[in-house]
Amino acid sequence: MQTLHLEHLNRNAYIDSISQINDKKSLGFANMALKWWDRHFSWNAHGCIVLTNEKEEHLSYIFYKIDRYHEYITIHNIFTPLKFRRHGYASKLFKLVFKIAEKNHVSRFRITCVPQSLSFYLTFGFVYWGINTQGDYYCDLPLPEGGIDKIDKMIKDSEPEELAGKYFNSIISKVKGNVEELDDLQKAQYKEDKKKLAESYLYDELMLIEEEKLDDKA
Repeated sequence: MQTLHLEHLNRNAYIDSISQINDKKSLGFANMALKWWDRHFSWNAHGCIVLTNEKEEHLSYIFYKIDRYHEYITIHNIFTPLKFRRHGYASKLFKLVFKIAEKNHVSRFRITCVPQSLSFYLTFGFVYWGINTQGDYYCDLPLPEGGIDKIDKMIKDSEPEELAGKYFNSIISKVKGNVEELDDLQKAQYKEDKKKLAESYLYDELMLIEEEKLDDKA
């Protein structure tokens, strides 16, 4: 059985690491993640976390940020080079990162998911409130006690309004009306995605909650 551990990579270490990636698609995504992080965050405060084996091979990478108030952990990018796929490394990495968040007493987590990655994220039991302005699926949920394996139970035991909680207005601002802005090709993809998501897609429920809140104020 492999012994796996997490390693923190600063910018130079990350560049050295991804230079070993041979397949173009994985390398392209790795470089995109680098440029995105350069634009939005400081490598001095945050970097990349990589799942590593006893041979010091870098198996799967994740970029995430815990805010200064330990309110949210936001997952920005996660990828596994082609060479190391189909071993569950990304899932193991996700679970370890959620444990870090729990130890830091983080309250909630946020993830945006491109349509092509929905199948992977659905294995964890995530639910989505809608799409953001980029057309990515938006997840914003309480961090479950006991780690990522408890998400399914949390979802089953909670109403959508409970899952949104006091962050309802923030969630609404991220997703409301974005479907109407999609072009015809994107709308066709969206229709297929909704079938795949089924009960894991909560946009209609979110709109009903908003309607009820507006009625209560009237």
